[in-house]
Amino acid sequence: MTKKKIWFLVSLLILELVLVGVFFTKKDQPSAVEIDQTSQSTIQIESTDVEPIKEELPEHIDTKDWITSEETISFPILMYHSLTSSDDGNTLKVPPHEFKEHMEWLKENDYYTLSPEEAYIVLTQNKKPKDNIVWVTLDDGYLNNYTEGYPIFEELKLKGTINYITSKTDHDAYFHEKEMKEMSESPFISIESHTVSHLDLNTLSDEEIRNELVQSKDWLNQELNQETTVLCYPAGRYDERIEQIAEETGYKMAITTEPGYASINDGLFALKRVRVSPGYDKEQFGNYLTGT
Repeated sequence: MTKKKIWFLVSLLILELVLVGVFFTKKDQPSAVEIDQTSQSTIQIESTDVEPIKEELPEHIDTKDWITSEETISFPILMYHSLTSSDDGNTLKVPPHEFKEHMEWLKENDYYTLSPEEAYIVLTQNKKPKDNIVWVTLDDGYLNNYTEGYPIFEELKLKGTINYITSKTDHDAYFHEKEMKEMSESPFISIESHTVSHLDLNTLSDEEIRNELVQSKDWLNQELNQETTVLCYPAGRYDERIEQIAEETGYKMAITTEPGYASINDGLFALKRVRVSPGYDKEQFGNYLTGT
């Protein structure tokens, strides 16, 4: 056999091996359809667009200069509802100009307004950022909390907490998701739970209570990308059964309508508040708050 024939046969053999290798290599690679299906699967997993919630990436609260107390700390949790004038004697309505005077009094008298996270630290670690502390809360989520109250908090750089009824997002008298997100993203407003439907919890079954608490909490967590930690009992009605369910469903604190200063001695799920009714000017509010 001549050299030319030998080289010709060797060349054919090499070419055949190359073609076989290419065939098997292509067979192991995903097709364009498979790649597209994989991409769709990935998109489905990531489409929720859920960012890390505040509990996982908490805002740092520097407490190194906070004041530690030898005695159990107690402090006022102010309770407001609607910020509007009323001529029907409704004590849940405080005129906006009075509310502003109250907040101005707090500012002028060097009160530190607490966020829910800071209130929790005060109660559980018995230390506070200043001698005078207060937690300002507004119940229900009326639209005037946004139109009248929010600008006051911003102007005076004070913090407040609005306890929202999550079934009210389509009611004209209440603020909706857009306003809620705007306030929640500011450093001045926290949005917490006032349940879904504002029902008397002590008239409900365990399952119904759990639904009211969990659904409200989950909705706020999803809408505001946060970990909702505070429950405000509707109409202040609660008992030990409700306290237990609140703790089991992931809340850290619950606030009541029982009068008095908040203290760990009452338990984290039975925190008292100071109701603020209409008719107090700045001086009268200060006297009312301090008992002078």
